[in-house]
Amino acid sequence: MRMRTFQPVAPALVLALAVPLALSSGCSGDPNDPQTWAKQLKNLRTQKEALDHLANMDVEKARPAVPALIDLYKDTGRAEHLEALARYKDERTKALFIDALEYTDEDFDKATIAAGVLGDMKATDAIDPLVKAAEKPLPVKSRANNAKLAAMRALVKIGDKKATPTLMKVLTTSADEQDFVLNQKAALGLAELRDPQAVPALIKGLFMTGRGANIFDECRLALVRIGAPAVDPMIALLNRKNAEIEQMGKELKFDEVTPGVIPKKAAILLGDLRAKKAVHVLAARLGQKQAGDENMAAAIALGFIGDDAGVEALISVAKNAKADWMVRKAATDGLYLSGNRRAAPVLLELAKSGYITIDGQKGSNLRANAALALSRVGSKQYYEPFKALADKEKEVQGFFEEALGRLEVANECDTDLACYGKKLGDASVPKAEKAALAIGFSGDSDKGIPILLGGMKPLASISQERFPVHQAMLLALTHLGSRTCVECIEKLQKQIDRDEKAVRIPGARGLLAEARVSLAIIESKGQPDAPPGTGAALAATVPDSAADAAGDGDGGEKAVKGKKGKKAKKVAKAGGKKKHKKK
Repeated sequence: MRMRTFQPVAPALVLALAVPLALSSGCSGDPNDPQTWAKQLKNLRTQKEALDHLANMDVEKARPAVPALIDLYKDTGRAEHLEALARYKDERTKALFIDALEYTDEDFDKATIAAGVLGDMKATDAIDPLVKAAEKPLPVKSRANNAKLAAMRALVKIGDKKATPTLMKVLTTSADEQDFVLNQKAALGLAELRDPQAVPALIKGLFMTGRGANIFDECRLALVRIGAPAVDPMIALLNRKNAEIEQMGKELKFDEVTPGVIPKKAAILLGDLRAKKAVHVLAARLGQKQAGDENMAAAIALGFIGDDAGVEALISVAKNAKADWMVRKAATDGLYLSGNRRAAPVLLELAKSGYITIDGQKGSNLRANAALALSRVGSKQYYEPFKALADKEKEVQGFFEEALGRLEVANECDTDLACYGKKLGDASVPKAEKAALAIGFSGDSDKGIPILLGGMKPLASISQERFPVHQAMLLALTHLGSRTCVECIEKLQKQIDRDEKAVRIPGARGLLAEARVSLAIIESKGQPDAPPGTGAALAATVPDSAADAAGDGDGGEKAVKGKKGKKAKKVAKAGGKKKHKKK
């Protein structure tokens, strides 16, 4: 067998192999010393390794390398070298980041990085350049819109109200001229700034759409956070005295396409704002002829406000046989939303004898809705009287059975909040919903708030059929919580942060919007310049008439949905023979 002989490696090759080995092992300096790597930044062969080592060091430990990193960026102008400076948030780098805010439709990465850093640094001296970056005209589909978004976020983080006019400008720009995501983010930015001067722009935003989307919820949140200064403008909107929106309505044919949409959205906001000042104008609408479902929205708003005068107006219209039956139905929901004890006997009587006439035929739509409303607000004393009705019910059994289930919870728990707390997890959605509402209507914040907060779960962890329970807990929390409840604010914010990741679940986006508004309501309660109020801004669950009044769809003509679909359909029929016509 032939043996191989050992061949020595050439000295030149040994030297070539040793150079990178020495650098990687720190033979040219201490690898834990940032200056070791700072010296290697301009060497193309070692630059990446040096950047990686510095990036992996603790920020403060690596800070001595900042001057070398600055020189590197000045030499190359590359985005990744600017990004290497981002984590230091060093005053010595500020001028570089401000200069980097200049961008084009093709070159915008550095501006995006720079805006983020300046926002984190709360660099007030960068406001003007950030404003320029945020207002830069761009093609609708330009990727450089990322830089505009970053500039807007930075302005909001800095928190100076000098940014308000810029965000207003972006908010009110037509979707034909810019990416509509910018409008959405501008509205959310204004929600953070809470600047009253933004109210006119936010009102316009309530009616803006782009590529099949709208920004109603974002503008609504901002207006609720602004609070009392938004009330008078919303009353003017309700009374059709906002010239800009009226002109917008004429141009876009609101009255033809979505009749009543202007006063409807004004009513929704006045309810969210718990605007006692608006009670008389909302109540006045109940007796007027409605073009769409704006008067239904007014009834729901009065319920949220919960003022005695508003409750009296709701009782009056609910009992008025000559009033529009759809408004009467909404009034029954408004009565339960108020949590007022005067609601229950009125609702019981309507559940018994509140028949309506549709096309000359007798119908039970109002009776069904009154029964459901009673079951949500009624206490133990109403269980037996209602059970006697439910046992005899022939026309809308499904609704009465559902209502009776809720009242069974009241009958069992009475005034025991711990009992209601256990029922929050009941397999029956109506019973769990009742438990949440009973806790909220109890008025006992000390006992009720911990139970409600303990019962809330991330939306991603619960089934969609239990979303009404989550909604009821939001309502209950805003009955009991106020700005002095630190736990309420912290836990609701945590809930919102978690639920933002679940927005693709059907129905989750709407509940997230309600959670944000509910938090804003709680934060405003107790402020001397904000209207007091109780309840959460429901819009899409609990009763159908509340959903129709608060939503953007046609709504209004649907009967309340019960547990038994086939029987529920009978509600819309006159005497079980003829289905009523939609109005």
